[in-house]
Amino acid sequence: MSVKKKVFFLNAAFLTATSLITRTIGISFRVFMSNKIGAEGIGLYSLIGTVYFFAATVSTSGITLVVTRLVTDCIATGKRGAVKTILRKCFFTSLILSCAAGVCLYFFSVPISIGFLHDKRAVLSLKILAPGLPFMAVSACFRGYFFARRTVIKTASEQLIEQLLEIIVFVIIISSFSGGGVELACCAIVIGTTVAEVASSFYSYALYKLDIRKISEKPAPAPGFIKKALSIGIPVTLSSTLRSGLSMIENALIPVGFKKYGVSEKTALSDYGILTGMVMPVLFFPSVFLFSFSQLMIPEMSEAKAHNHTKGISYMATRIFRIALFFSIPTAGVFFALSKQLGQLIYGSSDIGVYIGILAPIVPLVYLDSVVDGMLKGLNEQLHYLSYNIIDSVLRVTLIFFLVPKYGIKGLITVMFISAIVNSGLSMMRLIKVAKVHLNVIDWILKPLICVGAAAALVTRLFNSHTVLQIVIIILLYVLFMLIFRGIKKEEINWIKSFVRKRRKKPDVHTS
Repeated sequence: MSVKKKVFFLNAAFLTATSLITRTIGISFRVFMSNKIGAEGIGLYSLIGTVYFFAATVSTSGITLVVTRLVTDCIATGKRGAVKTILRKCFFTSLILSCAAGVCLYFFSVPISIGFLHDKRAVLSLKILAPGLPFMAVSACFRGYFFARRTVIKTASEQLIEQLLEIIVFVIIISSFSGGGVELACCAIVIGTTVAEVASSFYSYALYKLDIRKISEKPAPAPGFIKKALSIGIPVTLSSTLRSGLSMIENALIPVGFKKYGVSEKTALSDYGILTGMVMPVLFFPSVFLFSFSQLMIPEMSEAKAHNHTKGISYMATRIFRIALFFSIPTAGVFFALSKQLGQLIYGSSDIGVYIGILAPIVPLVYLDSVVDGMLKGLNEQLHYLSYNIIDSVLRVTLIFFLVPKYGIKGLITVMFISAIVNSGLSMMRLIKVAKVHLNVIDWILKPLICVGAAAALVTRLFNSHTVLQIVIIILLYVLFMLIFRGIKKEEINWIKSFVRKRRKKPDVHTS
């Protein structure tokens, strides 16, 4: 296999490995934080995070996709000189937006904390986070460029360094803040976040300067830049900003709803922290394997669409759809069958494991939705992506407003199930239509469900061993049963090889 044919394999493998490392570190950091600041602290930190994420969305949303799509199109059509022009304009735009968002976050931190989050302990943390937004925006531009150039090793390494710095800073200073309660403990976390954003932006800039030298052409005009950038960026930015804003409202309503249900303020924040800050990260952890491919598929789909390769689009979408189900269904099965054991293993609490088991059935929907969204972005389906996210977010806020005060945490779990079904269902129907995905319910859904169910039943009854060993045995039996019942076909085992063969003629790909 030539170097050019190996590019997709190498990028996917490295991005997956690095993401797996960062997710593992992230989960370990969550466990460490929960031991240091408790469930209440995790809840307050999660609330602060929703406001920061909204500000970050305003600063960076859409810019990564705009850079990826436009740079990919320029390289594919031989207009390499326009790449530098595109990057320069995107940098300027993102810096303006991020500086404005940072100023607003800093000066409005008090009314946001007291009037919106109903917790004045969030003020200082929000002020600390504000200066990091411009650096995050710059990193987002570089990330889009690296994805377009298929040099995802650079992006993966930047994210790993950022996370390690965040953790190191927190570990160093948490002892100095330990006497200040939950408020200062959250400050210790966000100081690490801001320091990491600054450092990673400089690291990304250095990598960019090294890589851009490979484009020897002089900077050239980018005709139609504004129109193309707006057509790509505005739907995604509006969608992400609106959804992030609604998510912020949603997360602020949850503790308030718990209190109306009849629990104390501390218990409300603790329950919120357990579900959103401890359970959900565990459920999302294995999605790293699919997320890597979904990010890599944006330029692939964009390029196939630019060349009007409809058969190639259908082939890629069908295979990725299939692989996503093949992976996510057994993952949900493991979470469901070993939920209490996983809660005890990770957090030392089987009670948290109960929630892992309850929410396990939404895993295939959430995982598949993330992959489908990546493909829709590459196919220029931003308007539909926008509408689906708006529908989902409005639905969640409305249901939380009515159900959580009446049913407590049961109401919140109900909302999560309804949201997963609606959002993933709309996205999947759109992809099936535009990419002509050939869905096989028996081989793709029923057989995996039966096989993982049988594997989990055998292991939980016959192998009363360590949880990790049980997981390994379930996965091995699942693959064995799928092979026996022809749930895995030779064509699907070799799908990546067939996909990569079409890249032989590509002159501009790099692996580092």
